[in-house]
Parts: sequence; structure tokens; C-alpha cells
Amino acid sequence: MNNTFRAQCNCGQLVVSFTQAPVAQLVCHCRDCQTVSGMPYAKAAFFRAEEQCAQGEFLAVDMTGGSGKPKQYRRCSQCNDFVYATVDALTGLLGVAADKLLPPFEFNPMAHVWTSEKAPETEIPAGVFQFPKAPPFRPGK
Repeated sequence: MNNTFRAQCNCGQLVVSFTQAPVAQLVCHCRDCQTVSGMPYAKAAFFRAEEQCAQGEFLAVDMTGGSGKPKQYRRCSQCNDFVYATVDALTGLLGVAADKLLPPFEFNPMAHVWTSEKAPETEIPAGVFQFPKAPPFRPGK
């Protein structure tokens, strides 16, 4: 299988791969993403889920999203590295940690979301779309 986009954990055990480009790229400032990433925000690329796109053993961290629907962050069962998430409010999409995607992927965010929970020291560049909560659009729709 010749995949166009591939992400993997630090040890290489948990891999996700896609044959199509992401439908959206966002910087998320929600507290859940801050907690899971260990950073003031998370950079995410949203891909349409493809059959057999995820391979390897993962540990799931279950949470409830701002929509009230479940979401699940998935970490490698070996190195505990966060790789991707499923969000019930975004049916059919996987949110992949942009820093885990290998070339040719280049992160080019279309917006910053959940800025109402942004860390005080984080500055968002002028002219970038910002949403205090979830964006009014749904990636891939």
C-alpha cells in the first residue's frame, strides 16, 4: 500500500496512514488538547478515516468534547506518545497530531479553535481565523 500521508509514534509501533490529503488543519487551544499534548495547544490535521488506516496497539483516553459528544485520544501502548483522536462530533474523521506526520505533510492551519481556553502566554498571529469555541464549519462537509 503506497500511502500519501503517514503519522507514527516515537517508537513506530502505532501508525496511521491515509491516501488523501487532510480535509482541515486546525490549532486547538481546548484544555483537553492541552492536557493530552502537554503543550499550550495542539496542532491537528483531520483526515477522512480509511479502512485499515490505523495499525498498532493503542491506549485510549476517553473524554467528552465541547459538543457534549464523546471523543477518544489514542496513545501508543508502548511509548505512550499521542498520535490521533476520534471525535464523535466529527463523524468519519480522525484528528492526527500534526507533529507526528512525516513528509511530505506540511502543517498549514486554517484556523485556531477554542481560543476561549487559550493559555495566556500564547499569541495568535494577526489575521488568522479564530473561534472562541468550535468553528461554525465542519471539516470535510
